[in-house]
Amino acid sequence: MPDTSFSTMLAMVGDASEATRLQLPEDWMQGRAGYGGLLGALALKAMRNHVPTARKVRSLLIAFVGPVGPGDFSIHTRALRSGKAVIHVEAKLVQQEAVRCVVLGSFGGDRESVIRIEPAPRPEMVGPAEALELPYIDGLTPAFTRHFAYRWALDELPFSGKGGGEIGGWIQFRERTDCLTEEWLVALADAWPTPVLAMLTTPAAASTLTWEIGFVHLNRQTCVEDDWWCYRSVVDSAENGYVHERGAVWDPEGRLAGYSRQTSTVFA
Repeated sequence: MPDTSFSTMLAMVGDASEATRLQLPEDWMQGRAGYGGLLGALALKAMRNHVPTARKVRSLLIAFVGPVGPGDFSIHTRALRSGKAVIHVEAKLVQQEAVRCVVLGSFGGDRESVIRIEPAPRPEMVGPAEALELPYIDGLTPAFTRHFAYRWALDELPFSGKGGGEIGGWIQFRERTDCLTEEWLVALADAWPTPVLAMLTTPAAASTLTWEIGFVHLNRQTCVEDDWWCYRSVVDSAENGYVHERGAVWDPEGRLAGYSRQTSTVFA
């Protein structure tokens, strides 16, 4: 059975303003749960039905309450409040009558402001051609990773028994792309493992509890088809089975596109 492309999954989210029914295919799984980056992206797409196009998504707050398994699930959305500039929208992913994921999206129009601080520059690292290509290995790497091409450029690989403080490199979708909306960025930003897995010498599972992602709007005028996006994640602390880390994604032109903070569990 062929894989289901990311663009196909996004297209399945219709124009319903309150509820959307979907099916999660096996090739988008991460162990027993659906890939969080896909679930967040689908929730964002569904929330847009409540939002005028002039109001851009500024941030998403995501709580992974339980695993969304393969098969049917639904996304239920509602606008919590619509102010003069900002709309807050909630999305709940429900499977077998249980809430499995809750997403809060904040959408706001541009404001006049005297405050401007330039976004963080892209970190220095070897380019995609010189970085280490990570292959997809059926049965070993998570199923969803077959949808991405990875080039590892910073720190050590998972389960190498060394490193663990940061990771970084380059990523792109394996399917054809051009100018990507924020839904695609959500999927890119969650596709890397937590850096602490490099401290282990044998495979172990890790799972995200909560995730915040913020979007930097640079009014991009140009896009390069199928080009590489840069990613870096740094661990702030890890103890008692929980990891706190922060990451960022830069577009193919080297401009900051989004940043995130995650709290994860590691079963080791």
